[in-house]
Amino acid sequence: MGQMRTTWADRVTILAFAAVGCILFLAIGQVTLLELSWPQLAAYLDKVLDRSVAVARAGIDTIAVIDRSGAEICSASDLGNMRYELFLNEYLSDIGRTVGNRILCSAGWGQLSNSVALPEPIRRQTSGTELWANARSPLDPRLVVDMARRGSVIVFTSPSAFKPFEGSDGTLAALVVTHDGRHVFRAFGDTRGLGARLTAAQPGFEFGPRITAVSCAGTFDICVVAALSNVNILRQPAPIWLGIGAAGAVTAGCVGMVLVQRRRVLASLPQQIRRAVSLGRLTMAYQPLVRLSDRRMVGVEALARLTDDRGRPIPPDIFIAIAEEKGFIGVVTRKVISLTLTQMRGRLTGDEAFDVHINFAVTDLLDDRLLTYLDGEVSRLGISPARVVIELTERSTAEHDRLREAVETLRRRGYKFFIDDFGTGYSNLAYLARLPINGIKMDKMFTKAIGKAAASSAIVDTICATARSLNVELVAEGVEEPEQAARILELFPRAVGQGWLFGKPVPAEHL
Repeated sequence: MGQMRTTWADRVTILAFAAVGCILFLAIGQVTLLELSWPQLAAYLDKVLDRSVAVARAGIDTIAVIDRSGAEICSASDLGNMRYELFLNEYLSDIGRTVGNRILCSAGWGQLSNSVALPEPIRRQTSGTELWANARSPLDPRLVVDMARRGSVIVFTSPSAFKPFEGSDGTLAALVVTHDGRHVFRAFGDTRGLGARLTAAQPGFEFGPRITAVSCAGTFDICVVAALSNVNILRQPAPIWLGIGAAGAVTAGCVGMVLVQRRRVLASLPQQIRRAVSLGRLTMAYQPLVRLSDRRMVGVEALARLTDDRGRPIPPDIFIAIAEEKGFIGVVTRKVISLTLTQMRGRLTGDEAFDVHINFAVTDLLDDRLLTYLDGEVSRLGISPARVVIELTERSTAEHDRLREAVETLRRRGYKFFIDDFGTGYSNLAYLARLPINGIKMDKMFTKAIGKAAASSAIVDTICATARSLNVELVAEGVEEPEQAARILELFPRAVGQGWLFGKPVPAEHL
């Protein structure tokens, strides 16, 4: 049969596994990337929250210090205190004093000649603090500032307070808001959808390409919603995701190859032979047995033919040997008996002398149930047991005593018994003497050697002499040339020939 070739189905299976492996490894790579990205997002979130709290604390603490100073509003002492606190605080750009809704002075601008009105705050905290975010500075409209006021003290957040978080690489974003999300202190990067994330339920798992996280301060009304974008394995440098995908394809492709090989094992010859027999793909061919003296056909040898799952023939020497080795030769033999006796019934029940030769394994002869089956088929079809010749290939020397008993039983029932492929197995004169045989079949390797190889040709003489001495019939296999037939006839006048000189194996209807 040779080595099984890879079929399209095998290739598709392997390619499918490779594709799945590529996708699976990329998915694993994506999960790994997520695991590596979460610490980056968490660190960024903590930094933004820490800075937000620090800025808020700086403003609230400064308001408290100025408020507790007791200095007269906008006096030289008050301005000095505010300038000192401003010098100490890196997160504030100015500190001022208000009365009502107007700014009277500030550490940076000093005493204002005309007070400046404040816009309406965007939020009033329960603590009494008023907040402005991204508002035009009342003191210099060119500036956009955040402001916080409690009592008469107002502080202005420095534009550089959040400078480290501005102008990022575009993958990080953050929204600094109040707990309820209604007031936005600061926004960095692409914050679309982050406001809703604050009040939405925590997602079970974010697979990317954008992951988000939320954290809130305990002592201040501040929360930060942060996001990290481009968390996508396919957006990483090409060598990374190509390598991961290739590794997955190779790994899963190898798994696919193993499974294909496994499938081949399951579909190997032993299994195929079992299926072929059970599905009726075993057929019979018959090769004529011709009496050399008058060239009359006196019988046929039944030869089993079998095809695999793809309709290709399995050589008999292969599937018979496998069936014997795997222990289901009896199933094959039963099928051969049924087909042969049914198809040859017309010739076997006629008046003309005609025998059919059927091959049996040693295990077949030792199987009482198979012999009972043979008797049943012969009786059912009305065939005389004398028309059935059982051929035993000498592949085993075991069970001689039981084998002799089986042969004797068959002989008593009327069946004939031949040793097949004589000269190539374990038979010898003592072996033949113990078995009550009717004839022997000389292997074709000796027939083909007639007139060519002196040693093998001498063996032909010996085999013919053995048949004469035992007074048994002789069938010569592999007769292809008239010279071979003439030599065998000369050595054994009652010999029967089998070979292409007389006919190839054919179906029953073509005999």
